[in-house]
Amino acid sequence: MGAQFIFDILGFIFLDMVGIPGNVVILYAFFHTLMCHRKVTLSEIILSKLALSNLLVILSQGIPFTLKTFWTQNVFNNLGCKITLYVYCVGRAMTICVTSLLGCFQCLLIIPFPCRWLHWRESLIKNLSSIMISLWCFNLFVCSTRLTYASAQGDENSSTLGNYTELYNFCYVVFPSRYFYLGSRVVLVIRDVFFLGAMTVSSCYLLYMFYQHGKQAKHLPGLHLKHAEIQAAKAVVALLVLYLFSFGMDSIFWIFTLCVSPGSMRLVDAQMFFASCYSAVGPLVIILTNKKVQTGLKAAPNRREFPVAESISKHIH
Repeated sequence: MGAQFIFDILGFIFLDMVGIPGNVVILYAFFHTLMCHRKVTLSEIILSKLALSNLLVILSQGIPFTLKTFWTQNVFNNLGCKITLYVYCVGRAMTICVTSLLGCFQCLLIIPFPCRWLHWRESLIKNLSSIMISLWCFNLFVCSTRLTYASAQGDENSSTLGNYTELYNFCYVVFPSRYFYLGSRVVLVIRDVFFLGAMTVSSCYLLYMFYQHGKQAKHLPGLHLKHAEIQAAKAVVALLVLYLFSFGMDSIFWIFTLCVSPGSMRLVDAQMFFASCYSAVGPLVIILTNKKVQTGLKAAPNRREFPVAESISKHIH
């Protein structure tokens, strides 16, 4: 019991200490770039949306669990539980959607399109903001069941928890009937399978492009001009692989929770940890691989002393 307690508290404190500063740093770096240059690229917009989604996950999952660990009484009442769980589910849903969108967008940037398809690619890129808004609206609607049926843990006991209950660290979601439960799960599974499929296809294509680039670079020295694009694509692949690992571990522990009745909180804690792990570790990958973020962090403190930093950063992309 003591070892489990220590593991839980250290794990979620790690998510808080790494995830919150990491995502805030990314948002600050891109905000600083926008203020300095009055424009940002589409890739930076997608990464900032991903950082915002990750931050919502950490704030609504890591902090409540840490508070729950230190205080024996319930941290939230029913209303607080509903809002916190709703924010967590929306944020986590957006992480898979935006990560998948990032992979597909990177494929569009490096794919050798025929001339007759260039107009289609440009129109798709121009509608990126509309796609992003649609994803937010879709997930806000799909996750509304958490806002409706969630309740604090103290209001339900093990005898009232049936087969149509989802367990979280500090909340229960008790569905009124089998049809509501199955309908909610089917929609979420279809959404996850679709975006995971797109994520996997984009990862495989990017890896294939790396392989082709490595073969051709030996015979075509001029390909070094695309070095920046290749490096950006490698960073995207790292994010995709990290998410697939995190989602895989989350799914494994979720299946285990289905096999245990009324539910093992140890398995639930492990599931929630891996579900939130990507939102904490992903920002580190972005910071370490994205030159714009590194340049923004270096230039911000010295902007008044070194005005030339703005002109230098324009050449880095």
